[in-house]
Amino acid sequence: MDTILFLHGWGGNEYSFAPILPMFEKHFKCISLSLPMFQRENGENEPDKPWTLEDYAEFIERKLDEHQVEKCHIVAHSFGCRVAVLLVRRNAERFKKLVMTGAAGIKKRRSIRTMLKILIYKARKKLASIFGREFVSKNTGSEDYKKLSDYGKITFHNVIRRDLRYQISQIEHDTLLVFGSMDKATPVKLGKKWYKLAKNAKLKVYEKSGHFCYIDERERFIVDSFAFLGVVYM
Repeated sequence: MDTILFLHGWGGNEYSFAPILPMFEKHFKCISLSLPMFQRENGENEPDKPWTLEDYAEFIERKLDEHQVEKCHIVAHSFGCRVAVLLVRRNAERFKKLVMTGAAGIKKRRSIRTMLKILIYKARKKLASIFGREFVSKNTGSEDYKKLSDYGKITFHNVIRRDLRYQISQIEHDTLLVFGSMDKATPVKLGKKWYKLAKNAKLKVYEKSGHFCYIDERERFIVDSFAFLGVVYM
């Protein structure tokens, strides 16, 4: 049975893929982790130093080693796609096919504060629809930014300022890109840039979706992902 590594977006956690995991678990061994800074809303899991994308990649590599995973597919969302790019570039042989949805990684003109506000609000709104209102904060993104520790703020800046165009252009893995036509955090125009850069990519645009295609059009996302991964959806 093949393994899939699920990488959540900024503000998400190991439960972000809960709406689709049951279907994937019928055909794959699934590993969904909370990345450091996101296991606890009160900051218990914040890094003890400013982290870079390389630190996140090393964290995932250690977890794969712990799970004795030699090779796997990746399903990633938003910030998770940034980490996926670094993982694949560091050790291409360890990974198979890539499903990237709402993929971040190409820098665009928008303030860092605005990006954080959009990403955290959207993540909490979606989690609230699944698990309850406790995932939704009345605070704005800028207030969430203020609550980050100094290390957390530097980590966010380290991540959001990285432009990964060159690294994306070096990826030769089969890649399925899924973007929502109503996505304001990572708009379709970024998906088209990803498509032009990645060597073996397919691009699908979901007309009824925003930043969370795998939730907004869950059935379609599962069908497309399974077809791409070579599994018959039933």
